Parts: sequence; structure tokens; C-alpha cells
Amino acid sequence: MAKSFLTEYRLELASFLSLLFGFLTFVSSLKVYELYDESNRLPSYLSWIDHLASPFGDWITWLVVIGPIGLVVCIWWFYDFVKKTKKLMRLIDTPSKAKFVRNLDDIDYLAWSLPQRYEDQVISKKREFKM
Repeated sequence: MAKSFLTEYRLELASFLSLLFGFLTFVSSLKVYELYDESNRLPSYLSWIDHLASPFGDWITWLVVIGPIGLVVCIWWFYDFVKKTKKLMRLIDTPSKAKFVRNLDDIDYLAWSLPQRYEDQVISKKREFKM
């Protein structure tokens, strides 16, 4: 059975969304700083922020809240993917069949939660051990 889109492209989505939420957090926080403190105007080299923030209008203050939350969630999603990948590779790269069988529950769970290419690696390792 094919895996979901979010499972297959988790690394790419987490990277892209982290960059997007980081950029939105940066732009919105500078714009809100400028809006609520009239004495501090942004320098001229940051005038492009006005053009990026103007479509959001009054919703720019909500981006200050939503941006960091989305950034933290996406960074955690990215970190979790990398952690699971490293753990799976460590568990698969054993020459001992006994260690492989002992960790088979963890290996199967990690392969299930990662993209299909990792599950294919587990299947190939099982064939190697004639399981």
C-alpha cells in the first residue's frame, strides 16, 4: 500500500515550511515593531518589508503569533525525521542476525513511519538474513 503524501515528502515539507514560517516570523515581527512604536521607523534598506507585509493588513499581528508556532512545529517535525532515520540506519547496519531480530519491532515501526525507500531497505535486509 502506498504511503501518504505527508509521510513520503516529510523532509521536503518540513524544510520548506520551516523556511516559510521563519521568514513570516521575521517580516511580521519587524512590521509589528514598526507599527506599534511610531518613533522607530525601519531603515531604508528594509523598506521591502512594507511591500511584503501590506497584503496582510491588520492580520500581520496574528502572523507574529502563528509564525513562531509553525516554525517550532516544523523544526520538531524535521528533527524527528532525522532522528528516526539515524536510528533506523543504526539498527539496520548490523552484521548480526540475532541483533537484527531482537530489534525487529523497532525496525518495523521506524520503517513504517518513514518514506517507502526506508521500508525497502528493511525488506532487503530481511532477504539478506533469509527472514
